[in-house]
Amino acid sequence: MIWLHFDGINRRGEVYLNGTHLGSLNGFMHRGQFDVTSLVQRNQNNTLAVLVDIPQTPLANQGSPNYLSSGGWDWMPYVPGLNSGITDKVWLENTGRSTLNDPWMRSHLVSRAQAELSLQTDVSNRGTTAGKTVLRGTITPGQITFEQEVDLQPGETRTVKFDKRRFPQMVVDNPRLWWPQGYGEPNLYTCHLEVVDESDSVSESRDIRFGIRQYDYDKKGGVFHLYVNGISVFVKGADWGMSEYMLRRHGEDYRTLVKLNKEMNFNMIRNWLGSVTDDEFYRYCDEYGLMVWDDFWINSNENQPYDLNAFNDNMVEKIKRFRNHACIAVWCGDNEGPPQAPLEGWMAENVRTFDGGDRYFQPCSNNGGLNGSGPWGANDPRWYFTPYPDCKSGSGFDRGWGFRTEIGTAVVPNYESLVRFMPEDHLWPVDDMWNLHYFGPSAFNATPERHTAVIDRSYGGARNAEEFCQKSQWINLESNKALFEGWLDHMWNDATGVMLWMSGASYPSMVWLTYDYYYDLTGAYFGCKQACEPLHIYWNPVTEEVKVANTTGKDYEGLTAEATVYNMDDKPVARYAEKAVVNSPSNTVAKCFQLKFNTERDILSLGCPAVASSTTQGEPSYVTDGKDDTRWAALRADNEWIYVDLGSEKQVGGVRLNWEAAYGKAYKIQVSDDAQSWNEVYKTEEGTEGINEIIIP
Repeated sequence: MIWLHFDGINRRGEVYLNGTHLGSLNGFMHRGQFDVTSLVQRNQNNTLAVLVDIPQTPLANQGSPNYLSSGGWDWMPYVPGLNSGITDKVWLENTGRSTLNDPWMRSHLVSRAQAELSLQTDVSNRGTTAGKTVLRGTITPGQITFEQEVDLQPGETRTVKFDKRRFPQMVVDNPRLWWPQGYGEPNLYTCHLEVVDESDSVSESRDIRFGIRQYDYDKKGGVFHLYVNGISVFVKGADWGMSEYMLRRHGEDYRTLVKLNKEMNFNMIRNWLGSVTDDEFYRYCDEYGLMVWDDFWINSNENQPYDLNAFNDNMVEKIKRFRNHACIAVWCGDNEGPPQAPLEGWMAENVRTFDGGDRYFQPCSNNGGLNGSGPWGANDPRWYFTPYPDCKSGSGFDRGWGFRTEIGTAVVPNYESLVRFMPEDHLWPVDDMWNLHYFGPSAFNATPERHTAVIDRSYGGARNAEEFCQKSQWINLESNKALFEGWLDHMWNDATGVMLWMSGASYPSMVWLTYDYYYDLTGAYFGCKQACEPLHIYWNPVTEEVKVANTTGKDYEGLTAEATVYNMDDKPVARYAEKAVVNSPSNTVAKCFQLKFNTERDILSLGCPAVASSTTQGEPSYVTDGKDDTRWAALRADNEWIYVDLGSEKQVGGVRLNWEAAYGKAYKIQVSDDAQSWNEVYKTEEGTEGINEIIIP
């Protein structure tokens, strides 16, 4: 028999061979399998025609399932034709009358020393007569073999199962477990399946690669925790959008892309909005030990797909196609919003039914055990260590670090890449052409103006595009390194994971990337690579503590931690040097020592005049007199204020407040150079009695 297979058409397709209509495909994940045995002209030319319908708009969510960002986003442009067409493989297959469909291998750990495997697959008789079919399997390594005979009537399909109840060889002692990066090797097994007809000839064969592993989850303390093989895993990763904005990356391209994420020591990739549909993506995530947070195709909008049944069918198709991959750790329903009824219920039931509940279903990407998404602009490194890293530009925030599925920065590429996509007459200064590549209002979430301001304020500005790109790499490195270190600093208290928005560029742009469209590595790549190394020593610039973060399954003893502080003339300052021998248990952050510089701080406000909105006790000037036995009090009302006039512009690194029993539960700190226009630098709703010491950029 000859079969014609389609793995993806966006968004609908009518398929014809030699003028005969074979059938319809509805949705970009809908597979087609057509029996063309009687239609193929073996000694003549054959004509295959596919009539494609362009995706309906708006893509999100009415036209879904589709590549939602093809309609334009704040990181890639509108794609003419909305990526309609044949988007995945088209291939021919020869079989006998017996065929296999959707084989599914599962693993359950009795302990890390013993695993139970179970396999099920549909076996079909595609012929015109009844007959016996033998299903055989071999699992390697280990040479585990099994087989079962099945009697099938013409056109009949039967589900065949292998598990420990009838096949004790499905219990594996001392299995080679699949681990995410940092926690062990991503070991993989292969199961070779074949169906054999009565003539003892192989009718069809199939190879499945799988990993023996088990995922578990909880939301202790209201925070999402992920466990692999019984070990709590601290997630460090990045989001992916489109692999390429016109879907021109396939096959081996994914090896390079996934490997770059591995080299940054990430252990998870979020397939944002399910934008990557190629099997090779999952294959290389399996090989390199990167877990996948896998989204369906819904984005926050309070609307539903026009065709709910087609959307649901495509969900089932996706689960069946990819469920054998060890890397998939979470199925997620909606980006930054709850799925509208009835989709959330359908999604949860599909995961339970077609994935056996082996992976967790998370309805929304930024709440429900998660603590928001964003913000997406570069910040001073200290900001990522200060409670809590949130911002009005983000969404869905809850208190704490928690587990965040996206947060990122504008990232300017190297000059060598910039000149490949920026016309020479638009290289400098920054203009509307830069905005077309998402350094301007089109990438408002990335706050590119803040990126430029940091170069002006901290690096002496830029005279041309080459200097701008060079200095940008320092911002790229510092902000992305601090982002991951800030989460690591609070590992299990209450931080459990963070993913960067994004790791790679689908389009030649200047936002949210660590390697650019041409695979060139930016400062962000090296910042992430260093911060995410499995055993990582780092400095907390707020507390001055030096710590070791161990995100592995191994204990380390007798490590030597050493810090050297240099002057601007590149000479070490001996009095600030520190050295200690420390132990670093698995999955912990251990303090090595605290640096002794910045322990004496200039009190800029001492003796400065102060002005207050009201006074019921003392004088406003008492807040700056340096005495503990004087106090100022305002009316017991909201929106009271006091400001201190420092007399001239000064660098301010923090504010120390000494509250008595009457304290501000919620307050904000602002700065101004004219006492008229104020800029907020800190706010909290968790003020406490006693000393509140706030470090600000």
